[in-house]
Amino acid sequence: MGRSSINRNARRLVVRLASALVLAGVLAATGAAATPVALAASHRQSERRAAAPAPCANANLTPTSENIPQIATATLCLINRQRVLHHERPLRDNTDLDRAATAHSEDMVAKDYFDHTSPSGDAMIDRIKASGYLTRGYGYEVGENIECGTLWLATPASTVAAWMGSPGHRANILNSRFVDSGIGVVAQSPAEYADNQTGATYTQDFGSLKAPNGLIS
Repeated sequence: MGRSSINRNARRLVVRLASALVLAGVLAATGAAATPVALAASHRQSERRAAAPAPCANANLTPTSENIPQIATATLCLINRQRVLHHERPLRDNTDLDRAATAHSEDMVAKDYFDHTSPSGDAMIDRIKASGYLTRGYGYEVGENIECGTLWLATPASTVAAWMGSPGHRANILNSRFVDSGIGVVAQSPAEYADNQTGATYTQDFGSLKAPNGLIS
């Protein structure tokens, strides 16, 4: 987990980062740990990975209440661009994880905190369970990156660059076992960190599911 703040003369630019440890388990009464999911790449997938990824539209767009869908799409595009460049398969957008990530970004802004656990004690795994992403009897592996930034540090490009520059966040982004992604963005930072500047709060949730028969969902 890493956190940093950057000051620029009279205007204060702030970026704060945090990455949750990857959690693995089985959503069942036994609570037994899941075997890490092995993702085998076909020759055809390897050929697709070799192609240079296209630039991402809206990567330098400043988040506003009107452009959140474009911001989320640009962020996932940039994440997948990094995965392809590092020979990993792109993540799939997942509506359940989108819902969990958006709820967490909104909660951090509304309650003025910056953490993977809410003031009421709800943790990443609680949010992901509540979203409906996990299926009883399936093994799972999940992770989370969060960020809040002001001014130009709030763009998708700056957010993904900051995550890639931090070992914990980078590990989540490039984790070969993850297959699904949810991104939630709010065009505001928690008040404690905003310093009266425009900004945004990002959450990205990562996941993979493994059925009892061993097939990846």
